[in-house]
Amino acid sequence: MDVKDTHLLNEKSVLVTGEFSERGELWSRVMEGEETFLVKKTPTAIIEETLLHVGSDFLGARRSSKYLLPPMRMHPISVNPQMGILLFPTKNIKCPNCIWFSLIHVKTTKRVGINQTEVVTSYGHTILVDMTERAFRTRRHKAMELQETISKNLKCPIFFYVEPKTGYYISKKQKENNFSLEKK
Repeated sequence: MDVKDTHLLNEKSVLVTGEFSERGELWSRVMEGEETFLVKKTPTAIIEETLLHVGSDFLGARRSSKYLLPPMRMHPISVNPQMGILLFPTKNIKCPNCIWFSLIHVKTTKRVGINQTEVVTSYGHTILVDMTERAFRTRRHKAMELQETISKNLKCPIFFYVEPKTGYYISKKQKENNFSLEKK
């Protein structure tokens, strides 16, 4: 099992969630690209450290989101607007099993049960989330709204690309909700 002491989220980070170690310590499970690994820090500690590296912090990112969006619960946060890294939580951030999804890596959702949603992400991950599809889509929509607002305020497009092994790249264009997949 791959365990790291520290990790910074990046454009390949799909999600981060809490997972308890054998000693009962709350660590983080990170999905990045096709990999998954543990980090000996809580999800909020990983997000905080990543934000500090780009000149912000967790409290500031949450305050900004609350300022830019209408009143709501469980605000998304912008981790790195220039790279399009924006996270949204599935539960109260104090819950150890809260999943922070990266907006750019959520591809589709499907209702599986009354309170369960299957989320398909980039790199072929499928995650079962204990929440209604409607609630998940609402949180995802609020994250999109935050991304669009920040992009307008910066007066510059947000570009994002990943170069998967297949030789394709994925890009997100300003004011569009569709990704384009082009052969190199």
